[in-house]
Amino acid sequence: MSKAFPVSIERTADGAYRLHWDEADFAGPVRVRVHTDPAQAPAAEPVLASAASGVRIELPAHERHYFHLEPVAGEPLTAAQRDISLQGGTNFRDMGGYRAAGGRRVRWGRLFRSGHSAALTDQDREHLEGLGIRTCCDFRRDEERAIEPNGLPESIRIVGLQLMPGSALSFYERISSGDAKPQDMVDFMIAINRDFVRNNTEPFRGMFEQLLAQEDGAFMINCAAGKDRTGFGAAMILAALGVAEQDIIEDYALSMTYFPIQRELERVRRKYVPPGGHFDVDVMMPMMEARGPYIAAALDEIRSMHGSREAFLNDALGLGERELRLLRERLTA
Repeated sequence: MSKAFPVSIERTADGAYRLHWDEADFAGPVRVRVHTDPAQAPAAEPVLASAASGVRIELPAHERHYFHLEPVAGEPLTAAQRDISLQGGTNFRDMGGYRAAGGRRVRWGRLFRSGHSAALTDQDREHLEGLGIRTCCDFRRDEERAIEPNGLPESIRIVGLQLMPGSALSFYERISSGDAKPQDMVDFMIAINRDFVRNNTEPFRGMFEQLLAQEDGAFMINCAAGKDRTGFGAAMILAALGVAEQDIIEDYALSMTYFPIQRELERVRRKYVPPGGHFDVDVMMPMMEARGPYIAAALDEIRSMHGSREAFLNDALGLGERELRLLRERLTA
């Protein structure tokens, strides 16, 4: 589990849930309640009480479940499996649970982030329909969406906010020619994140316009991998809700766990390297990863250019006191 959130919930190979918590924060026995609606989980009937972390709970596989943990001493907490288990999904996960402004927490089941959805199965789409997602902001370029069409359920409204930071296309040409080293890719990823702040604020302003216009239901953002453009968008949503910087960095770095690098390497080769072009896995690997220093560079750029993230949210992304208050009322509890 991460320092940003003291509970980890994962599916076992046979489909059951395994719950782990930080025993320093949760004095046992811990009473566990379960519901398919996160708002109703705290009032559900307890399913067990355990003095030790690592409990196993068997529940129907076709539903998403939210667990409310009540320790003998310590803060009661609602939690869910961070990633959304999909057969053809890419880095699809829930942004809930993090400590937000005023001691509140980001609501589960309201904010999702993902990579491309071109490989979703019918079963995946049925699963996603149950999440109540109403709007998806897609940061991919038009040509990316043409190559890998959005496979989300028709019930989700897609808003295209295409984004290509800096000189990305020319750098990919350099990679294809073989004229790049792994450190060049690291430097490039840091430069991309700084460029989000310097020259690419309009798509993220549009993201917040869509989020503010949606009074209820769930909201999601995506790009190709769900870690760079989506990573910065998610970081700004969490920042607007008052989540601490270190927790934002940890959420960003979770793509190191949930982005299927080996599966996606071939897709990336086809996307960026023409037939006969040079493809060096060692050079590409820093791009496939979501290293903390990447998003930290963006946050540093925000401080350098605007003085604080609050000033950046207001000046560059259109979030004044009224907008921040509205987002926090809707998306934290």
